[in-house]
Amino acid sequence: MKRHVILVLAVATAAALMLAGCGSGTTTTPSGTTGGGSAPSAVTVSMAGIAFNPSTIDVAVGGAVSFKNDDTVQHIVAGESWSSGPIDPGKSFTQTFSTAGAIAVRCTIHPSMTMTVNVK
Repeated sequence: MKRHVILVLAVATAAALMLAGCGSGTTTTPSGTTGGGSAPSAVTVSMAGIAFNPSTIDVAVGGAVSFKNDDTVQHIVAGESWSSGPIDPGKSFTQTFSTAGAIAVRCTIHPSMTMTVNVK
């Protein structure tokens, strides 16, 4: 019985620590990232509350970012030379980034909705 209580407490503590790191609006390092601080090859960004979350991410050159519309309104995700077209609530759009650099991303419907993709 004592082992069971300790296990439950350990799982609850781990879950609380993971949740504490969510939604900070800072650079993300999702699970699956290879060691040494290298950028991940795939990242998912949520669109909710007329905002990108997180607002800054790292992705490897050749990597893909999926933009998931968790909002109640449509979004159009765009960079300098690409655009998703309308993304309905509950739908996603994936963009591959082949050139290193800081990429400004915005929603063309909601001008205040911006983020940065750091391609490394």
